[in-house]
Amino acid sequence: MTSTATLTRPQTELLQRRAAHRQMRARLIEKPHPEDATVGTPYYDEELDVAQSLAHHKTVQKLGELLDRVAAWEGLQSLGDNPVWYWDADEDCQRILYPDYALTDAENLGSVTAKSLLLAIEVVTTTHRRKEEKDTIKMRNWNELNAVPEFLLLYPEPDDPRGLIAYRYNKDQVAYENVPLGPRRRFVSQAIDGLVIEELAPDARSVGRKLRVFYCGEEVRDADAADRLALQQAQARQQEVQAREAADRLALQEAQAREAADRLALQEARAREAADRRALQEAQARKAADRRALQEAQAREAAEQRAREEAQARMAAEQQTQRALALLEKAGIKLD
Repeated sequence: MTSTATLTRPQTELLQRRAAHRQMRARLIEKPHPEDATVGTPYYDEELDVAQSLAHHKTVQKLGELLDRVAAWEGLQSLGDNPVWYWDADEDCQRILYPDYALTDAENLGSVTAKSLLLAIEVVTTTHRRKEEKDTIKMRNWNELNAVPEFLLLYPEPDDPRGLIAYRYNKDQVAYENVPLGPRRRFVSQAIDGLVIEELAPDARSVGRKLRVFYCGEEVRDADAADRLALQQAQARQQEVQAREAADRLALQEAQAREAADRLALQEARAREAADRRALQEAQARKAADRRALQEAQAREAAEQRAREEAQARMAAEQQTQRALALLEKAGIKLD
């Protein structure tokens, strides 16, 4: 073991802080909160006589609604201005403090201590200097002293350029370290697996809405937004169904049109076939009529030829008779 005599002063002080911290945590115990701990106006600081602003109220309300869903999914419990036992080093005793919002794995909220908190959030009151100092300095120090794993400060006013400031407890250093949010202004929780809190761009902020919450890669939405999203999804599904039905109707109409066109084409083909048969029959009839006409013409010509031959025969017979009569007459023979 290294002798404390060989340690540097910073190392000695760090060991002393660790020992003091272990002792303090051992002295912070769960016990029922006083009966008057829950009496009063939520988010009203009686010590400084300061009430919350509208932005403060809306921010805690809306952010709390989102984180309440994460708590339900993670099997945690949420605290919104509920009493929590903290150790107060100045008074050397435990005292009740009221985080604006916190998530805990404690089962009994009636005696919850800061040792069970996983995440604490303080929405900063900027309209009162002493209250702002209490939120940003005292509450930070109390959460650091009590080793709350993650602590967030949120400036709620939409036009305030300040947004989210995140701290994570370093057990080795017994102190908070600032957590850089990076260019996407995102805080990725290590105490609550899957939780991501993102600071909105200035032009996307509104009263009560300065952050977005993600859990396991999906954005967590408040009830109104969830209802709107569900309605939009339902409308989109209905539109898809209507589009499919319209497409089916169109396909049916096209099929019916093709079927009608096929029937018409078949009818036209059959009509053309019938017309072709009629034309063939007419051609064959004309050909037969032409043959009959030719035969009749040939028959008439043959009859005329026979009539001419018969006429010629009669004429020849008459001529022969006349010659015979002439010869007889010349011979002096008279016929009666």
